[in-house]
Amino acid sequence: MTLQDWGALGELIGGVAIIVSLIYVASQIRQSTKAARAATSQAFTDQYMRAISPLQDPGFSEIYWRGLGGLHNLQGGEKPAFVSWIAVLLRVFESFYYQEKEGALDSRLFDGWSNAFVDLFGNEGPREVLEIRKHWFDAQFIEYFQDRLAKTAPKEMYSKADT
Repeated sequence: MTLQDWGALGELIGGVAIIVSLIYVASQIRQSTKAARAATSQAFTDQYMRAISPLQDPGFSEIYWRGLGGLHNLQGGEKPAFVSWIAVLLRVFESFYYQEKEGALDSRLFDGWSNAFVDLFGNEGPREVLEIRKHWFDAQFIEYFQDRLAKTAPKEMYSKADT
C-alpha cells in the first residue's frame, strides 16, 4: 500500500469513529432526557400533593366542601382561605402547562392533570375564584384553561351520596 492509500484508510477509520461517537452521544442525551422528564414528572406530582395537603385537615376540608358549591357558602376567614388555596392550585396548573409546552412534562401526564383541573373547576366556587383572580396569571395560560373548560364537560368529582 502506498502512503496515499494509508492516508485514505486513516480518513475512513476516523470518519467511522466520528459517526460511532455521535451515535453514542445521541444515546446518552436521549437517556439523560428520559431521566430528566421522569424526575420532572415526579417533582410535579410532589408539588401537587403538597398543594392539596390542606385537605387532610378536617377544618379545611369542610371549607373546601362548602366552597365547591360557591363562595356564598363561605363566611369570615373561610373565603380568603378557599380563594388562596384555589389560586395556589391554579399556579401549580399554570406551571404544569408551561412545562408541558417546553417538553419537560410528558403530554400524557399533562392531559390527566388537565382533566383533574377541569373537573375541579366544573364546580361553582373554583370557577368564581378563576374569574376574580385570573389577572394573577399569564394571559396565554388563562386563555388555554378557559378554552379547555368551555370545550370539556367536567366529570362529577363526588357522588350525590357524598353530600
